[in-house]
Amino acid sequence: MLPRFADIFQQGNRWLNWLEKQPEGSVRPVVIESVTKIMACGTTLMGYTQWSCSLPDCCHTKKVCFRCKSCSCPHCGVKAGAQWIQYLLSLVPDSPWQHIVFTLPCQYRSLVFHNRWLLAEMSSIAADVRQMWSRGYSR
Repeated sequence: MLPRFADIFQQGNRWLNWLEKQPEGSVRPVVIESVTKIMACGTTLMGYTQWSCSLPDCCHTKKVCFRCKSCSCPHCGVKAGAQWIQYLLSLVPDSPWQHIVFTLPCQYRSLVFHNRWLLAEMSSIAADVRQMWSRGYSR
């Protein structure tokens, strides 16, 4: 069985040893919180629910540990990302068309504002690049 991602942090107290070596305040609290959640995810530290067999002579029980639901967690974040994508896909109509936005960095906007012909030229170049890319063109 493959080790959990959290095991990398916990093995030999790696996370705590590394954290102690860092200057005070250099590790943002959100990073500490995220790693702590990852290490506790799917363990009894996050809490659990216990299921018991309903048969009178049976003593089987099963603990199901809660997850952290953190977007940083390799388990929970992937699941949340997949659910978010499905939600977004449910909002947009099913279409073979895609919309691509060509944006201009703010450093060049005044140049284009005073030379409007550049906008048409750059848009044409961007469209050509996109078409070559979509055809699998490479040099």
